[in-house]
Amino acid sequence: MSRIGWQGWLDRWDVQQAGYLPDRDEQFELMLTIVERVTGTPERFVDLACGPGSISSRALARFPGADVVGVDLDPFLLEMARNTTSGARFVEADLRVDGWDVVLLAGQVDAVCSATALHWLDPADLERLAQTLARRIRPGGVFVNADTMRLGPTEVPRLDAIAVELRDEIWAASHASGIEDWAAWWESAAEEPAFADLLAERDRRFADRSRSREITLTDALESFRKAGFAEVAVLGQVADKHIFTAIR
Repeated sequence: MSRIGWQGWLDRWDVQQAGYLPDRDEQFELMLTIVERVTGTPERFVDLACGPGSISSRALARFPGADVVGVDLDPFLLEMARNTTSGARFVEADLRVDGWDVVLLAGQVDAVCSATALHWLDPADLERLAQTLARRIRPGGVFVNADTMRLGPTEVPRLDAIAVELRDEIWAASHASGIEDWAAWWESAAEEPAFADLLAERDRRFADRSRSREITLTDALESFRKAGFAEVAVLGQVADKHIFTAIR
């Protein structure tokens, strides 16, 4: 595995992801600024559903000396993270399973950030996750999530439809300009023989991924308020991509 050009794959991942959010780097910078404004310099920082460690690497650069932990279930993306980001600890956990937070070890953390991942959860899973984070984030700590969340097709149907149209236009423009999309990136990875075992394990782990429905912004707001977070709000939005923030 060490001879694989992991950094090249990560760079290609970042370009692919930016096709869905052209100002992705600025969004990450804003997330870390929010963390710093709320907590000061965090001592313990969690990159939740970290993928290949895009937030972890930026957190290490922004907060030298911080204890950074990346958590994910995807064995392939975790392997990429471990081979491209030094200084962070990357661990496996299924956020849908009670007790997953044992991987964070003892004590509370200052900040938890996540991006473009939690929309895969069922609304009930999100509610349980919020309760777990309420226990693990210290009072005055913060959770920041940048992700696609519908405004609510039954709550604000016209505004929800406009937000989806705007999002689809952003994605279409990016891909029309030649930026690789999600499916193409994974298809290319599948063509690399060295990835066969990791991708087979990835397929096994995600074979039962299902949801009763999509998470909405209202789900997120209500879940974190119900879990006991003191302040919950959106501090940034592009179409239906929100920077959702909750202070413990």
